[in-house]
Amino acid sequence: MAKADEKTAAQSAAPASEGVQTVYLRSFAEEMMGWSNPRHKLELALRDNQFLLFAQRILPLTPGLRECYEILLRLREEEDNLLPPGGFIPVAENYGMMEDIDCWVVRNLLGWFERRLRSEPGWQPPIFCVNLSLSSFGSFQFARFVRRELEGSRVPPDSLCFELNEIDAIAQPDSARAFVAALKPAGCRFTLDGFGSARVSFAHVKGLAIDFLKIDGHLTQHILRSRMQLAKVKAINTACQRFGMRTIGAFVETDETLAKLREIGVDYAQGFGIAPPGPIGQLR
Repeated sequence: MAKADEKTAAQSAAPASEGVQTVYLRSFAEEMMGWSNPRHKLELALRDNQFLLFAQRILPLTPGLRECYEILLRLREEEDNLLPPGGFIPVAENYGMMEDIDCWVVRNLLGWFERRLRSEPGWQPPIFCVNLSLSSFGSFQFARFVRRELEGSRVPPDSLCFELNEIDAIAQPDSARAFVAALKPAGCRFTLDGFGSARVSFAHVKGLAIDFLKIDGHLTQHILRSRMQLAKVKAINTACQRFGMRTIGAFVETDETLAKLREIGVDYAQGFGIAPPGPIGQLR
């Protein structure tokens, strides 16, 4: 009986090449999306352009500031269902596919941009902010890809802004600085996203030529109820103004929060209280 139990356990065990995280994500993808082979599914999505570009408005709070939008990604499933990033990004990260996805986003965003410029010659383009994975901003090949794509298009480089997550920038400061240094001369802009998510520190901002600093939502959501959070947001905004960085208040859901950010002097606000994400083709 013991030998039979051992045989059953061995048959159900994962292959030695699969780590615990891979087994978890494979099981999650099959349970959530019905994917028996997540890597193959994502490869097909890239090949067949099953991803969709969405955009969420970042509202200027100061007169004269340029319009901004954050570019978000959805995956088209059967029956016109759209899968949000939380469903496929962890899988893509585990299989080392995030750089391929980021390349898809840049290539297709610039392609959409070109078509818009041709169809509306007088269009004043906003700034589009693209979230980058840690693997992409740590890749010399990705930075070279972006430069090559920009050189082959009519898209103004200053309309392309890359968002680096604060946690990633802390984890890989040399990669973050090298990436910014590679694309800043081309005219691209940069945002540090999720600032203050753990603690407020500008130590990792030093040496980064950041244009925008996005204040984390756990700070902005509580500025009407917490004197400490309000003081932090005011101090962050003051420091950014002094050093030439624009500020963005994230996760804005109420008119009262928006009014307080405007009163403080924060430059931009973003959240469902301003505009939900929508297909990029619906931008006006």
